[in-house]
Amino acid sequence: MMTCFLYPDIGRVDEPVLLHMDGFTPHEKITIKAKWIDTTEQRWQSTIFVKSDANGKIQLTDETSETNLQSLLWNLKPANPSYHSSVLQKTSLTPIDMTITVVNEANEVVLERTLTRLFIEDHIEREVVRTPECHGTFFYPKEETSVPAIIMLGGSEGGIYEESAALLSAQGYAVLSLAYFGETNLPATLHEVPVETVDHAVEWLQEKTFVNQNEIACMGTSKGGELALLAAAHNPNIHAVIGEVPASHVFQSIDRKKWKSSSWTIEGNPVPYVPYSYSVSITLQSMINIIRKRPQSLEPMYRHSLEKYRSESNEAVIRVEKINGPILLLSGGEDALWPSGSMCESIMERLDAHTFPYEKKHLYFEKAGHVLPLPYLPSILPADVPFELGGTERANAEAGEKAWQEILAFLSRHFHPVKPKVETVMLQK
Repeated sequence: MMTCFLYPDIGRVDEPVLLHMDGFTPHEKITIKAKWIDTTEQRWQSTIFVKSDANGKIQLTDETSETNLQSLLWNLKPANPSYHSSVLQKTSLTPIDMTITVVNEANEVVLERTLTRLFIEDHIEREVVRTPECHGTFFYPKEETSVPAIIMLGGSEGGIYEESAALLSAQGYAVLSLAYFGETNLPATLHEVPVETVDHAVEWLQEKTFVNQNEIACMGTSKGGELALLAAAHNPNIHAVIGEVPASHVFQSIDRKKWKSSSWTIEGNPVPYVPYSYSVSITLQSMINIIRKRPQSLEPMYRHSLEKYRSESNEAVIRVEKINGPILLLSGGEDALWPSGSMCESIMERLDAHTFPYEKKHLYFEKAGHVLPLPYLPSILPADVPFELGGTERANAEAGEKAWQEILAFLSRHFHPVKPKVETVMLQK
């Protein structure tokens, strides 16, 4: 008799999925398939192979290193290889309804179940924020008080990513996913963006009576990590910073159509910055990639720019020692966009040199690239991205899972999240 335990049937996307089955023959080869139809009607699919044990059982948990249901989820890929979209649609919180199929060695379907993976739970409120000085989406637990708050900043692609904010809010936080360019009333490009954009977000959060004003953090990815560190160094009301593949210095703006200037301004004045610098070899390689229509790795250019700048000045360094709270840094050793690993190390060295009084931690994922995906989501990147990002799908997925766990642990150590409501359902057998 075949028995099955699949958990959770309905749960957040950042929750691991467990599968226990009994009734196979000993050491039987079993095929497990996943299928998902996304919001654009594109089919995603993946397959893993496992063997039952001597008792005819399979037990796939989140602790199984090589083969588990988590690898089935992060390995999902579009059935159409020419489909280039990312699994994350920025502002789509549509649940992922995924079909799990188990096939025995005789090619018989012995189990078919649907998993529903949620980005937002019922106890989380979603509020669109559109003020002259604050543009974003706000997620917070309903009917709670003294809730720690987090300002979330995306990278140079712009826009508002709601998925991470909604998931983080379910852990007991009020999370404002903030746009800082490319939206109404904001700079059109990442050129001379006011750092005060983050200050306005802090003030907006402080006006919320249910927010704990002494527990406001800033979390940023890539250029958003650069901004998070810079803003916190100038605003003592930010009490913790999480920088995911951030920069140690302020860099030149990303807009070749405008004059050369800083990415950021403070009180209307451009913040000192590292100008882009290209060696002959970097320029030659860039031309070869353009001719061969291959994505560019910007890491050599950023590294060369930093080395050249440091030999002349260090005015553009972010003065992280002024941050009024603990700092968590996450980086990838195979980051092909910019040298996040070495930049995070230089941040740690600066903090040590200034006897930084708060916790500081750098998690270095040796084989990961520039993108640390949310756990248990497809780790494949769109094929039409113009720049190399680095890392393998497995390394990025494993680093993303570990990074998420470390982020939650870091926040829990220093803040007081409200107790999250439980939404998972486990009834399929």
